[in-house]
Amino acid sequence: MSLITKISFIESKELASLILAEDLNLHDQLTDNADWNAEFWEFDIEFLAEYATRLSYYYDCSIKGIEFQAMWVSDRPNVTRNLSIDELLEVVRSNRIGTRTRYLIRKLKT
Repeated sequence: MSLITKISFIESKELASLILAEDLNLHDQLTDNADWNAEFWEFDIEFLAEYATRLSYYYDCSIKGIEFQAMWVSDRPNVTRNLSIDELLEVVRSNRIGTRTRYLIRKLKT
């Protein structure tokens, strides 16, 4: 079993292959104290700053926004949070990624 990280473009699931080519898996960044029964994952905090930069890049590349989740392989989200990109980046940088949370980061129509 392992932690599965999913990042996809809201507008097109086919574009996900562009993201899958990158190493965005968070499993190896879990600390020894990480607990899949906890509310939040516990990751190496230094890695998360770089990870937030990559999430921001994918958001910038998207047309309608991105979806992000990091869950144990057999889990399903029990919460969906609609956030701005700045809110998601704060969640990531502050090591508050939910263990069963699906994040939707939509771009506002201009």
